[in-house]
Amino acid sequence: MGRVAHYVPRWLELSAGFVAAQVTRSRHYGLVIGRDAYTCLDAFPYRPRRCLHMDWVPGRSPQRVTDAIRLTELSAYLAMSRIELIHVHFGHAANDVIGAVGHRPYVLSLHGHDITGLLHTSPNHYSRVYDVVDAVTVPSRFLAEKAVAGGFDESLIRVLPSGVDTTFFTPTPPPSGPPVVVFVGRLVRKKGLDVLIDAWPQVRSEVPEATLQILGEGPLARLRDPQETSVTWHRPDPSRRHEQVRDLMKQATLVVTPSRTGPDGDSESLLLVNLEAGASGRPVVSTRHGGIPEFVEDGRSGLLVAEGEADELATAMVRVLRDPKLAAQLADGGVSNARKWDVARCAAAVDDLYDELLARPRK
Repeated sequence: MGRVAHYVPRWLELSAGFVAAQVTRSRHYGLVIGRDAYTCLDAFPYRPRRCLHMDWVPGRSPQRVTDAIRLTELSAYLAMSRIELIHVHFGHAANDVIGAVGHRPYVLSLHGHDITGLLHTSPNHYSRVYDVVDAVTVPSRFLAEKAVAGGFDESLIRVLPSGVDTTFFTPTPPPSGPPVVVFVGRLVRKKGLDVLIDAWPQVRSEVPEATLQILGEGPLARLRDPQETSVTWHRPDPSRRHEQVRDLMKQATLVVTPSRTGPDGDSESLLLVNLEAGASGRPVVSTRHGGIPEFVEDGRSGLLVAEGEADELATAMVRVLRDPKLAAQLADGGVSNARKWDVARCAAAVDDLYDELLARPRK
């Protein structure tokens, strides 16, 4: 068993539960090192952990002093904990560890914006990383292509999807009563909530008894219309994120994820909510966008529509809501599809990569 340092910008945004799943399920010893102050410890209460967040020294350059102190402190943590491998989660922090890597293997995980969006504003962000990193993991073939286009050596890239806990998200009978559509995600443009809101009047006109449940927070919460009684908005509860999603899935007749390319090029790499819905036995309506088609089989575990097309989205939603037989077929397909991406299997694949790198002779 090796000793792995998991380096993250911060531990841990609610939307990054897939990182916590890998860390907690790894067979290797893991030390979490956060660059900034902790967040959402109720949701992800992992130990051992360290934080490099430091205040600046008066009278001196805050950024230079902070970076120098962080690097010194990081090196000390790695040495004291006898760390053998460094795994950086999210490319935004890829440069932070370069001065502390030393002889250790360096694994970098790219998850989406850190390659599809970041390079639009910082095209040289990875220039110092290319020759240092030993392996780059991505959750989909789509993101692998983006990583190669972004300058990474194709031979270093491993497609290792994030997994879904199929012992926690389990199929239940579809709910009785009026149909319920569920959206789970950050309320940002990439998630396509505005497209869903535009599509909703058409759904209601054809399925008047349908209601929409929205779980998330973000700038698009401004789209909330207090007069629209068919739509209910829920704020995430960090202390029970998984339970909250699971409970909402149980209420769902249909889960909708209308993701699209963000203004800066940011795209979905996988979209774990689709797999959580599939494991729960719920049909999905999603989009032909990013890595989504690799994990939702159009016509078998869900229906896929063009991104950004409210009319097409509404038509697909109505089709599923009006056809219980189709809904059942898609639900069954989602259950079997989700089993292929069980979190235990996916975490083991990352551990196998660690084993491979740790067995290599180091310079």
